[in-house]
Amino acid sequence: MEQITFHPVFEDWQRAARRALQENLSPEAVVWQELSAAQPALDIFEELPNNSAPATTARLRVPKEFLPLARLVALHSEEARWALLYRVVWRLNHGERNILEIAVDRDVARAFDLQKSVRHDIHKMRAFVRFREIQRDGGSWYVAWFEPAHHIVEYNARFFLDRFASMRWSILTPERCAHWDGEKLTFTEGDARSQAPRDDEMEGLWLTY
Repeated sequence: MEQITFHPVFEDWQRAARRALQENLSPEAVVWQELSAAQPALDIFEELPNNSAPATTARLRVPKEFLPLARLVALHSEEARWALLYRVVWRLNHGERNILEIAVDRDVARAFDLQKSVRHDIHKMRAFVRFREIQRDGGSWYVAWFEPAHHIVEYNARFFLDRFASMRWSILTPERCAHWDGEKLTFTEGDARSQAPRDDEMEGLWLTY
């Protein structure tokens, strides 16, 4: 068995998967081992229209619909997601170019199930996050607490930034926290629920929005 270590973000998994494919490592021969820190994104897979010729090991490609699917699956909390994605990529590069069109295929069905779960969590966060006002650095800061089921905080942060750019805010979760100081969006390690304010001063503004 080949153990492949990588940071549990989609871009780093891309790099690791490309290397495994170029080395012709079958899904059964690979163990995916997560590391702890993220690293810069790399464009590893190239998009390929359906019904194109199979890729060679020197030029690995995937259908264009695979990327948005895989990016959301990668946000799921299930550890087995990486092995699942690799099985799909392996099959796409070994004669099953149209596998994503086969909804009853076990791997494909599971991937779409994970994608659906992540999408639900994304929309739940957008609908139920409630900001509360606190005083910080001589002004108002708005803080919210949320417990996502999946790794969606960084993905969802842009949604809140677009809608609350004029506010300074933090969204705290057990795993990852997002902060907007009016100029820069940053992320920190997870926090305890006790760090979020308990009052409902911000509830009316949110409901009006």
